[in-house]
Amino acid sequence: MKHVMVPYRPDDVFFRAFQNALNIAKQNNSLLSLVKVISYPAGIGMDELLVVDLVSREYDLDEFDKMLPRLKQEANSAQVKLEVHILDMRLSPANAFVKFASNHEVELMVVGSIAKKDGTNILVWIFQTR
Repeated sequence: MKHVMVPYRPDDVFFRAFQNALNIAKQNNSLLSLVKVISYPAGIGMDELLVVDLVSREYDLDEFDKMLPRLKQEANSAQVKLEVHILDMRLSPANAFVKFASNHEVELMVVGSIAKKDGTNILVWIFQTR
């Protein structure tokens, strides 16, 4: 496996998924791509669209930028090559992630990870793109 991807979401599930993707990439000596899709609010009028888009985009990227050094450090510590991609697309995040995976020969997308209540096992949800 040469290319593993983890889509960014601002929640705890992402951080567990990132750890699992990092482990998989390390075990397979794979490139790890962290993919962030810029989110835009839906359902606003055209006259508000420009202002809201600019403010929303800057806030969204600012929050992501705060976490990025930590994620890069974790990848560096694990000796995994990490590439960060920020997609500014008018697609739903799910469609943008799948399109990115298809266009960049991603073999495995780690989309979520949930720890069991007893804390002993972790179930990794994965989406194999090929």
